[in-house]
Amino acid sequence: MPQVALTPADRQRRKSRNRKIVIGFFAFIGVVVLLESPLTRIRSMTVSGNTTIPADRVISDSGLHKGQSLWQVNGGHVASHITSMEPMIQSVSLSTDWLQGTIHVTVRERQIVAVYETSGKFYQLLNNGVVYQEAAPKDGLATPIVTSTQAHVTLGQAVSPAVSAICKQLTGVDAGELTDVSEFHVNGDGTVSLYLDNQFVVTCDTEGLAGSLNAMHSAVQYFIQKGYQPGNIDLSGSPPYLYTPFDNQGAGSKQKGAQ
Repeated sequence: MPQVALTPADRQRRKSRNRKIVIGFFAFIGVVVLLESPLTRIRSMTVSGNTTIPADRVISDSGLHKGQSLWQVNGGHVASHITSMEPMIQSVSLSTDWLQGTIHVTVRERQIVAVYETSGKFYQLLNNGVVYQEAAPKDGLATPIVTSTQAHVTLGQAVSPAVSAICKQLTGVDAGELTDVSEFHVNGDGTVSLYLDNQFVVTCDTEGLAGSLNAMHSAVQYFIQKGYQPGNIDLSGSPPYLYTPFDNQGAGSKQKGAQ
């Protein structure tokens, strides 16, 4: 069969195609070498931001290991895995040092903001209302005690939405505002009662707890100056706030004050 003579343009196109094939082949080999190179493997891992959870436990929870390809590290998956394993950890972020082959894990731990008391036992509550672990009675001296009608609690789970709402608000409250509050009792009707060391009880909306703490001291002081004995002060509505004496003080009318 007679050969067809190639034109200069055809020869040029063939050379260009062959050149692209060769370049593509070596590029593919280069990518394979790079992916399998020790330079793209995890050589070390560090942890920062942890005060309660040991660093080696965070690394174990991450599911990552030395020798694993850096290309396989998915920050979102790692963060989700760690937070699901450790209720105390609120958030996780990852950064990669490709030159050193290092994965750096930065964690942000939750706060223990209260102690839940039920059936004579005490449990530490995190700032999202989740029960962290059983606590000794003395632990309630450093943080407020929370009670409710919910008797059964499970480690790693929230007690109730109302308790969670209280814990979230306590996160942003200065500890000095809580020194004279001995107990927060969730009433189950959308309100919470604050039992004070001076025997007064203050009732406020659960969702408005943080704001009511600001008004609580001045309201209590108002009724004390007026000569009222300890009773219940209702801050769940707008001022003037309602004062009701306790039953053991005998019959008495409800009074309003503390504008």
